[in-house]
Amino acid sequence: MTAPVPGPGALVSYIRTGSREARIAYRELEEKERLSYRATVSRVFEAALAHHCGLYPSRELMYELIERVGERHPQYAGGTRRIILSAMEGASSGGMSVRQVITAQHLVIREVAKLHRDFLEGAETLVDPGQEFTGTDPQHAVSITLRLDGALHALELHRGAERLGVKTLPDALIRAWVAAEKQRWRRAKELGRHDDFPEIGSGKGGGDDHRHEAYSTGRLCRATVDRYGRVRAFTFMRTALLDDGRLALAAQMREAIKEAQAGLKATL
Repeated sequence: MTAPVPGPGALVSYIRTGSREARIAYRELEEKERLSYRATVSRVFEAALAHHCGLYPSRELMYELIERVGERHPQYAGGTRRIILSAMEGASSGGMSVRQVITAQHLVIREVAKLHRDFLEGAETLVDPGQEFTGTDPQHAVSITLRLDGALHALELHRGAERLGVKTLPDALIRAWVAAEKQRWRRAKELGRHDDFPEIGSGKGGGDDHRHEAYSTGRLCRATVDRYGRVRAFTFMRTALLDDGRLALAAQMREAIKEAQAGLKATL
């Protein structure tokens, strides 16, 4: 049997087969590639927990997973328990070496793959999600898709958005943007491209007040972006938002953001 090539392909192979050779192949990587691989494993591990435990995590499912992994891999039971509790409840995972953390994450990922066929079959997409990142607000009224460089690719308003007003709709937009940006930032760090943005919510760059704003053609709305092109504020100029329908409103919102991002480049 051919040895797995170290890197993301080996992670995909491990998710699908549970091969120990695929699990430890990363140890042959150079330091920079190993750091990138660790970031990928951490992201897939978080996705595995979310897939198994749900959007609003179930403690019952969490402890069942801890028990299941522990029974199958008793020598790693303590480590897998600690990293799951750390990810889900913020408990400390201190004292574990990097190799111990990665091993435990692999074991949890594989166990989730065995429990959920759709997770297993989507292994390749999970490991390499591509270059577009979509986030939504908690009410799923707004969805935002960003490209790897942070540029807006798509903005959609879903059923229920019409119940939001001139203040709550911008709030939903910002929440969707943050959700998409968190995904984009992690992937950018893995690839080492477009990764000079500070992590959103980290407080880094908080003293930077550089902003650029632009209006939609109909001047229905105004978008304000920071120096990284992230939407920081969104304002509607009038209260009647849906005179032309939900699709037309979404088009004007997209236009304002894209104009603000395009104009930003000329100011830097």
